Amino acid sequence: MKKYVFKPYSNNFPKLFSLEKTRISGSIKECLDIQHVGSTAVPTLGGKGIIDIALAVKKQNMESVSKQLQELGYEFRPTFSTHDRYYFIIYLPDPEEEIRRYHVHLTYPENNEWKEFIGFRDYLRTHPEEAKKYAEIKQKAALEANHDGEKYRKLKEPIFKMINSKFKS
Repeated sequence: MKKYVFKPYSNNFPKLFSLEKTRISGSIKECLDIQHVGSTAVPTLGGKGIIDIALAVKKQNMESVSKQLQELGYEFRPTFSTHDRYYFIIYLPDPEEEIRRYHVHLTYPENNEWKEFIGFRDYLRTHPEEAKKYAEIKQKAALEANHDGEKYRKLKEPIFKMINSKFKS
């Protein structure tokens, strides 16, 4: 499965998120909030087709919830985590593709990363022209990066900064 590709938006994305949200919230009682973030959370926006989930808990519960996510089958990725946000992946069966990748970003509501996940998503949902520009940049980055994750992120960085500055102001 190639990770750095550009696929069209699928109307199945909200349902896939909802199913996984139900599975997570049924097992992890410490959840304060579970949000669908990333490109699959913005109708019509294409991308890699990864379901990104932001999971908020009290800061003091992050370690115990990390263990619970791993018991649900999520793989903890410390290399892509920060002190205030833990990153996990899982591959689950999918009705459109054989398997689909999911990311969970575990953090707490006061963390700026949580606020950026939600703010970025909400901004793109309410600014379709900006979402269209972002989709074009993502498509170009997927082609130019040639499956180099660092290059892919670097090519998208200017629009991230630009959009983040708009919703924070």
